[in-house]
Amino acid sequence: MHWSAIIAGLLGLVGLPLCAHAQVVQLANGGQLEAAVRQDSEAAAGGQVELIVEGVGSVVLASHQVQQVESPKVTEDEYFDYASRFTDTVGDQWKLAKWCQQQELQLPFQRHAQRVLQLDPNYQPARKALGYERRDGRWVSREEIMTDRGYVRFEGRWMTMQQAALQVAQERQKQKRIDWKLRLHRWRQQLGRSSAPEVQIDFDTLDDPDAIPGLIQLLGEELDQDLAFVYLETLGRMNSPAARSFLMENAVFQNNPIYREKCLQEVLAQRDPQMVEYFANHLKSYDNTIVNRAAYVLAQLDYPTAVFPLAGALQTQHLASHSSRYTYFYTSLAPERRFDVEGPKASYRMLTLAEFLGRSRNAYDIVRVQNQGVHLALMQLCDGQDFGYNPASWKEWYQQVHAPKSPTIRLAREQ
Repeated sequence: MHWSAIIAGLLGLVGLPLCAHAQVVQLANGGQLEAAVRQDSEAAAGGQVELIVEGVGSVVLASHQVQQVESPKVTEDEYFDYASRFTDTVGDQWKLAKWCQQQELQLPFQRHAQRVLQLDPNYQPARKALGYERRDGRWVSREEIMTDRGYVRFEGRWMTMQQAALQVAQERQKQKRIDWKLRLHRWRQQLGRSSAPEVQIDFDTLDDPDAIPGLIQLLGEELDQDLAFVYLETLGRMNSPAARSFLMENAVFQNNPIYREKCLQEVLAQRDPQMVEYFANHLKSYDNTIVNRAAYVLAQLDYPTAVFPLAGALQTQHLASHSSRYTYFYTSLAPERRFDVEGPKASYRMLTLAEFLGRSRNAYDIVRVQNQGVHLALMQLCDGQDFGYNPASWKEWYQQVHAPKSPTIRLAREQ
C-alpha cells in the first residue's frame, strides 16, 4: 500500500487520489495529509487553514489542528522506486528507515522502524529512534514514560492537565474572536444591500470582549464616519481593559482630530483617577505634539493630581526643527480619512528624548520649548490661576489648596 494512502487513511480518506505535488500536513492528532495549502483564502484571513485535497476539494481546519506543513524532499514515486530495492530484513528495513528520516518522510520512517521491531523486538537503534527507554529490563515507550510523569498528550504535544485545560480555553477564545471578525465583516458587506440581512448585530447591547479585535478591524476599514462613531461608542460601553486601552491610546495618538476627540469623549465617560498616570507619562514624550495632546486630555479628566506632572512639563526639551527633519514623528503624518488603528510604531509610543538620543548615533540640536498646551491645562485645572511657566509656583499652589493638612492637636493642661 502506498504510504500516501496510509496518510489519507488517518483522516478517513483511503481510496481517494492525492495531489501530485502536494505538501505534507502534519496534524495535531498525529495524522498526516497530503494537500495543497491555500494562503490567500478567506479562511486563511480568518486565522484558519484551508487545504485542497485532490478528489475531495476544500477542507478547512482550525489553525490549532495543524501542527506543521512540510514540503518533502522526494516525490512519492521516488520513494517507492528507492524502497523497492530493499528486502524485508532487519538490516534493510533499518537502512530504509534512516533514509526516510533524512528525507523528512516522518510517517514512512516510523513504519519502517516499527517493521524492524516486528522482526527484532530488541533492536536497540530502532527502539531509541522511536523514543523507547530501557527500564527494569524492559523497553518502555515514550507514551508510558510521559503518562507516568502525569502528562497527557493533547493536540500532538505532551503537557500537564492544567496546561491542556488552559490551551482549550485559549483556543476557544481565539475561535470566538475569529467568528466575530467574520460575522462583523459579513454584516458590513450586506449593510444596505438587503432588506432582510442574514447577519444582524445590535451594537447597543454588544458587550462581548471577544468582539473587540473584530470591531477594531472594522473601524480601520470604515469610510462612513457615523458608523465609525458607532464602533467607538460600542467599545466605550464595554467593560473591558482592552477596549479602554485602545480608546485611551487614540485619545492621544490618533492623528484624525475628529476621531481623536471622539475617543476622548468615550474615555471621559469612563473617567477614573488611575488614568492620570497613563496620560502623565506621555508628558515625557520626545514628540512635543504628544506632550500637548496629553496635557489637553489631563485637563478634560479634571483631576487635581495632574497638576504636579503638568507643572514639570511646562518647559521640555525637544529636537530643534532643523534636526528633526528626517526623524520619525507619527504626529507629522497627514490625518487619514479612515481611523488609523495601527498608530505610531510600537518602539516610538512611549519614547522619551533621552531614550531617543541614547539609541541614535547622529548629533542633534536640542531646544527648550514652552508648552502652551500644558500651560492652558494647568489654568483649567487650577480654577483660572496663572503662574506662567514657573513650575515651583504651580506646585506650591497645589500643596496649599489640595495637600492634606495636619490635624491640630491640643494637649491637655496638667492639673
